[in-house]
Amino acid sequence: MDNKKIYFLILIVFIISGYLIYHYYYKLPDDDNKLSPEEAMEQVVDDIIIHEPPVRIDQGQVLGIKDEKKEWMIEADSISIAQDRENTLFENIREMIIFKEEEPSLTISAQKCIANMYTKDMELSGGVVITKENGDYLKGERVFWHSDDERLSSSEQVELQVDDNHIIAGGFSANKEMTRLELFDGARVTMKL
Repeated sequence: MDNKKIYFLILIVFIISGYLIYHYYYKLPDDDNKLSPEEAMEQVVDDIIIHEPPVRIDQGQVLGIKDEKKEWMIEADSISIAQDRENTLFENIREMIIFKEEEPSLTISAQKCIANMYTKDMELSGGVVITKENGDYLKGERVFWHSDDERLSSSEQVELQVDDNHIIAGGFSANKEMTRLELFDGARVTMKL
């Protein structure tokens, strides 16, 4: 083999190696660009509403199951399932319940809910009211349910009544029982002593 062919072969190997290294280190998706559950659900709304859903049900009920136990139930006037079958849009919610140990724990009313049927995360919007059996409640325009850690959150203004405490905050995070609260953005608490 003459020197020109060897140099040409070495050059080709370097070009291919450089191309592979570049794509491996610079083109792989990194965790920093990963969407939060809230952002992912926002992107889904347009897909379901703008594109005609493949499955649309008038008046129906859907049960969310986690670890072979009831986690939540939603009854709505309209249920639209996205093309990918991963997300479901519920509109004009008649009844919504989050269960704890197969028993109703929270009762929820809202205009709309987008549920990810794989992660069981949900975004509730439009006059959201979450009520506990003891009368404690949470009101807001947009609230997220994070299924994995059984947590409620919102980055918008909410009003809470917990025991005899009335709270208004610019955002919050709480466990399902609303016994551990984290309040954001100018929280005001009125306590009854």
